[in-house]
Amino acid sequence: MAGPTILVIEDDPGVATLVSNTVGDVGCNAVTVATGGDAVEWLRENDADLLLIDNVLPDMHALDLLDRIEEVGRHFPFIVTTGNSSESVAVELMKRGAVDYVIKDAEFLDRLPVAIHRAIEMLSARERLSEVENALHQYRVETEAILEAAADGITTFDNTGKIITANGALCEMYAQEFDKLVGSQVDALFPAENGSAVIPLPGRAGTGEVRKQLRIPREYVAIRSDGTPFDAEVTINEVQGGNRRVYIAIIRDISEKKRIERQLLHDAFHDKLTGLPNRALAMNRINHALKRRDDHESYRCGVMFLDLDRFKMVNDTLGHAAGDQMLIEVAQRLQEAVRPADTIARIGGDEFVVVLEDIHDIRNAIHVAERMLESLDAEINVRGHPVRTNASIGIALNEDTTENGEELLRHADIAMYRAKEKGRARFEIFDLEMHSRTVMMMRTETELRRAIGTDEILLHYQPVVDLEKRVVAGFEALVRWNQPGRGMISPAQFIPLAEETGLIGALGRQVLYMACRQNREWKDQFGEPTVIAVNLSVYQLQREDVVSLVQDVLKETGLPPSTLKLELTEGAFLDYQKGGLEALDELKAMGIGLSIDDFGTGYSSFSYLGKLPIETIKLDRSFIMGLPQDKDHQAISKAILAMAQAMDLKVVAEGIEHSGQLRFLYEHGCRFAQGYLFSRPVGVEQAVDLLFSSVDVRI
Repeated sequence: MAGPTILVIEDDPGVATLVSNTVGDVGCNAVTVATGGDAVEWLRENDADLLLIDNVLPDMHALDLLDRIEEVGRHFPFIVTTGNSSESVAVELMKRGAVDYVIKDAEFLDRLPVAIHRAIEMLSARERLSEVENALHQYRVETEAILEAAADGITTFDNTGKIITANGALCEMYAQEFDKLVGSQVDALFPAENGSAVIPLPGRAGTGEVRKQLRIPREYVAIRSDGTPFDAEVTINEVQGGNRRVYIAIIRDISEKKRIERQLLHDAFHDKLTGLPNRALAMNRINHALKRRDDHESYRCGVMFLDLDRFKMVNDTLGHAAGDQMLIEVAQRLQEAVRPADTIARIGGDEFVVVLEDIHDIRNAIHVAERMLESLDAEINVRGHPVRTNASIGIALNEDTTENGEELLRHADIAMYRAKEKGRARFEIFDLEMHSRTVMMMRTETELRRAIGTDEILLHYQPVVDLEKRVVAGFEALVRWNQPGRGMISPAQFIPLAEETGLIGALGRQVLYMACRQNREWKDQFGEPTVIAVNLSVYQLQREDVVSLVQDVLKETGLPPSTLKLELTEGAFLDYQKGGLEALDELKAMGIGLSIDDFGTGYSSFSYLGKLPIETIKLDRSFIMGLPQDKDHQAISKAILAMAQAMDLKVVAEGIEHSGQLRFLYEHGCRFAQGYLFSRPVGVEQAVDLLFSSVDVRI
């Protein structure tokens, strides 16, 4: 059958038959195959004028098939048919040179002939342009430009601007009939922009420079006959034929390309979840504001760094989809709270940045911060769950010494962390003291990282006294850092830092090994080991194989599990209640004693104590300080002791400093205690003296 050959690659027999019939109806020869592999094999031996590819084939996708065809050194124009209108797929296929992209919907068979006609017309146009190139060899460069333009529409006109001919694609592009286009002025295709012609016609300007400019592709907004605009690109070449000079215009509808470019540009500078500007655009705005400061001495700008409070809890308990919904709601509220001239951006996770433009003084920034905090006060409904959140906000204003946007953002970040330290749901303003403190913290982190694993890390031991037997029942191992040149550094300085930076994992492993090795040495020296309690962080439980670690330590030291107790804060047991810390059950099954440290200061609930794998609770010193006079402390202490006795749990009272406290607790059933009344945390040699000695307990 005469006419172009179209290879139809379609796995659905019914669709393949309909498509083949349509191809035949438009005067083309259809060859059908069902898979990408069959198509590759057919094309090894045969040629096709056009490929009609189903996007999803049984053995591969259209993009994969194109790769396979290119691997065998073949290239064909192609149209893709698909049941999926995914923009990302469309973008990728257009990048690969697709002639068209036809969706299989109710109008599929109506649009397919148009797409085939357009493709065949394009092929015909290319053939005609090739003939022009061969006939007019002296204008080879110009005709090659026409061929390389990959134009959808082609028109020719003379040096007066009169259109000589136009192809069908051009008529369709402008929604204009052929007879009305031919003979009209070419200016109708190129409407003036801002009073200037898009195309300066050489027949009217007549200079070589103008003719040179014509060969440069240029974009413009074209107007269809019904008045609708569309983005277009034109390239013009001139051809000398005998005594007549003809101009060939290659015009392409680039509306989809421009839309995709605009979308890509938007995506590059905006957060996909909230639609807010992202970090890149925020930095651009900050640097732009700083540039205005350089140009206008009185101009002031600032940056606010905002971090949501309790966002991780929402993610962990309700799921990431709920967290995303919460972020969207928060973004909307924050947008309403800032000034119209300000820019609010989401720079990642639950972190937001506000660029404050043209502020008079710090009061402007404070007012914005207060409105933002107020906007977050009301509950957020997240998938039927009422959730409350707020934010910690850091504010930094530009100073004469501020060098760039990154520095200003870093200052706001430092102030935000200061707000978190002071209790959250508040704002702090950056000053040089904060910067110095942050630099010191970074230096301490570096030094701590170096110290872990060395003898700078050591243990002190505070005895736990058995009040009935008047002896030391064991020790709590407390980590210390003896830094050369600085001496002993308080755990209050480096433990929070270790938890924040993740160093607590390595530090915790070292402490566990050191405590158990010391207990082994005491066993070898005195014949019997004691019981040593070691603090275990939530970080270790969540991110490390604590069970294997404990097993390895006990195996290496040869100690029975009963000699080791692990103390955890109440937060860890809250996670246990959610089913996330099965390791606690395994540790208990091994014979390891588990204790709740600082009981009563976190998420205390008597209702869940019976479900936890614990044997001991440590009554926090904050409830003991006021004893025996403070009635509230009396009531709390008695309630905890009575509850523990009923549940057969041991209670260790922490922070005992005088006999009055001890007497009250003992009279109400407390049998174990530790505190300065008995001994401060001491080194190994002093601990040995306490190990097997009686304790003077004056009750």
